[in-house]
Amino acid sequence: MTDMIQNAVEADATEIELAFRETAEWIEFEVRDNGKGMNRETQAKATDPFYSNGQKHAHRRVGLGLPFLLQTAEAAGGKATIESQEGKGTVIRFRAQAQHLDLPPLGDFAGTAAMMLTLMQNGEMKITRSLNERSYTLSRSELTDVLGNLNEAGSLTLLKSYAVSLENDLRKAG
Repeated sequence: MTDMIQNAVEADATEIELAFRETAEWIEFEVRDNGKGMNRETQAKATDPFYSNGQKHAHRRVGLGLPFLLQTAEAAGGKATIESQEGKGTVIRFRAQAQHLDLPPLGDFAGTAAMMLTLMQNGEMKITRSLNERSYTLSRSELTDVLGNLNEAGSLTLLKSYAVSLENDLRKAG
C-alpha cells in the first residue's frame, strides 16, 4: 500500500486518495491518483518484476511494488487490479481474505498513515480508514492547516498521536 502511495507521489499526482477497508472477511484498499498514468504497454510491463523504466531509480533494474501486490492478493485468496490512463492517473485496487495465512499482518496503520501523509509536498491526500461500518478520514490539507508542516518533528508527533487516537476509537467501536 505504501509503495502505491509512493508511486503516485513520484508520478507527480496532486490528488491522492487511499480508501482502506477492513472487515472480518476482507482487507481491501484502493489508491486513486491524478498523476502521469500509464499507457497500455507500460501498464503491462509494470507487473513484471524485472521491468523498471529507469526514471525513478536510475541504477535499479527491477520494480517490485506492483508485482508483489498482485502476488500477495492472489496468494491470500483475493485479487489486485490496475487501471491507468496516460495523462489522467491510476487506480490500484487490492482485496484479500482477512484471515488468510499468506496475508501479511496489517501492522501499525496509524503510523503508516501519518508517514504516507508526509510523502507529498504539494497537493491533497486523503486517507479514509474503515473498520466494518465505522470510519475516519485524514486530509493532508486540513492537517497542514492545523499543524503546519507535517515533516517538522513537533507536527509529525501530533499527527501520529491524532492518528493513533482515531484508530483506537475505531477499534473500540468496531
